[in-house]
Amino acid sequence: MIKNKILISILLIPVVAFSQGSSRGASSLKLPTTPFIGATGNSFVADPSSLQSLLSNPSNIAGRESYGVIFSHTEWMIPDIHTEYLSIAAPFSVGNFAFSIGSTAVDDISIYGDQPGNQLGTFNSQSTFFQLTYGSKITDDISIGIAPKYIYEKIFIDETTGWGIDLGALYTPPVEGVVLGVSLVNLGSLSAFRNEKTDLPSCIRLGGTYSTSMDVISIRVAAAYSSELSESVDHVSLGSEAVYNDIISVRLGYETGYETRSISAGIGLCYSIVVIDYAYIPGESQWGNSHIAAISFIF
Repeated sequence: MIKNKILISILLIPVVAFSQGSSRGASSLKLPTTPFIGATGNSFVADPSSLQSLLSNPSNIAGRESYGVIFSHTEWMIPDIHTEYLSIAAPFSVGNFAFSIGSTAVDDISIYGDQPGNQLGTFNSQSTFFQLTYGSKITDDISIGIAPKYIYEKIFIDETTGWGIDLGALYTPPVEGVVLGVSLVNLGSLSAFRNEKTDLPSCIRLGGTYSTSMDVISIRVAAAYSSELSESVDHVSLGSEAVYNDIISVRLGYETGYETRSISAGIGLCYSIVVIDYAYIPGESQWGNSHIAAISFIF
């Protein structure tokens, strides 16, 4: 019966990660970790200087000129599954750096004996990553980013570890308000979990963002195409953000290719150096809803 419960915990996170086809190791890396990513459907592959879009494209941090900290908490559609994420960014003369930690856990998984109803206890499942991101402008129009990461997963008494890397670039063409981006994320693998070594959920993303302003309102729209390389699954994402007087943000997103979600929305409030963000991701059919909340500090 313990083996069955371990199998359940292995499957829960990939389900929440909206995976298609066979599951891969470290499926939690596919989850949106910040309210901005969640609310805009992961469409802002090109999001210059943004700490919230760091995991979509490491080159997004290249143009940042200030220190920043963000902490987010996510309650997923299945009870007792949650994600915590922390990222700290700092600009330097040689480029910009960020250190990030993310952890997704499944709590209180029951262990049963041979007889129905005979609960022997509970255990937790955890997937954690540590990432160092470097981004730099190599010309006025081109930025690059690289982000090695270390992954650790534990289910009951079984453990696995691995290394991965994210790569990205931004290009600003001679068209006012337009930025283009490309990224390769989660390239790498995990050590053998019991019997089989697994690849990370690697993905390629291509996208563009258009920005414009009207008096005290600024608007950004984005579109992206992504392909999960290990599972041959494609997605198209659309997102938008409207900001009033640099204080209130309203966001919308839409994604294709997922069985459990499509639309998303969110808001943000900025006061002095503090930013509070929230994203709401309604689940399709019988699935529950997901909520992402974060607090950021900009220095």
